[in-house]
Amino acid sequence: MNQRSRGTGVGTVSLIMIFTVLCLTVFAMLTLSASNAEKLLADKTASFVKGYYEGDALATAVQASIAGSGGFPESACGIDISYEQEGAAAVASYSCPVSDVQDLRVRLRLDKGKAVVLEWKTTYSQEWETDDSIMVWDGEDFE
Repeated sequence: MNQRSRGTGVGTVSLIMIFTVLCLTVFAMLTLSASNAEKLLADKTASFVKGYYEGDALATAVQASIAGSGGFPESACGIDISYEQEGAAAVASYSCPVSDVQDLRVRLRLDKGKAVVLEWKTTYSQEWETDDSIMVWDGEDFE
């Protein structure tokens, strides 16, 4: 009388364990990859924020220097300043670096010893270059 066991065999349990270990390994690698990408993004964001606030502090110092001088200085804090006349008031313009590709552009209206902000925004400091290397369908029929 040969009796056969009706439970799961040792081979089935081993296959399930191998599959489980492989799944956990893949999930661990995906988690590691995602956390590395998040760290790189956080580092880039921190670098930009630090550069922006350094540029903002420099722009504020230049604004205070212009307002406190009572005249039209050509430069302040190492930043060149240009002037133009708009109506009865003069407008001062200057740019402070934020990063290697962005500047903080500032325009101030100088009126009665006050420097009123007209524009305070980040702009790209590099020239836009179009990439025409890929053929793009323009809506015409193919020939």
